[in-house]
Amino acid sequence: MVAPVPGVAAAGSAPAAASGAGSAAAQAAISSSQFLQILTTELTSQDPLSPLSSSDFIQQMVGIQSLQETASLTDSLHSFTQFMQMSSGSSLIGKSVTGLTADGQQVQGLVSSVVIQNGAAMLVVGGQQIPVSGVTQIDQ
Repeated sequence: MVAPVPGVAAAGSAPAAASGAGSAAAQAAISSSQFLQILTTELTSQDPLSPLSSSDFIQQMVGIQSLQETASLTDSLHSFTQFMQMSSGSSLIGKSVTGLTADGQQVQGLVSSVVIQNGAAMLVVGGQQIPVSGVTQIDQ
């Protein structure tokens, strides 16, 4: 059995990225010192009469690596989604749109620019920001 290591998520636990703070890869990545701490804890917590087999230990390390790769893929997909939102929003510059702000207020007017705020592309319409996903109508 592996004893938990403070500050390090176990393989198979929910990724720390669910909190929304920082990148998923940065939160899932373990440093070499954390790896050594995990290894030391693993070896000192084993039952000497029933030690962990090397295949079980390798399986645990593969699980940690898999978690890191999944977090990296999540970051890449988030970046791609943000790029696509920005691309879609930029095609609306100079066009008249109707949409809802984040607080539900309906806004209509010309799109003057596109900004990224809190990881989402926002259209600037008459000084107010509308999420690209909040656009309900596009006119010429």
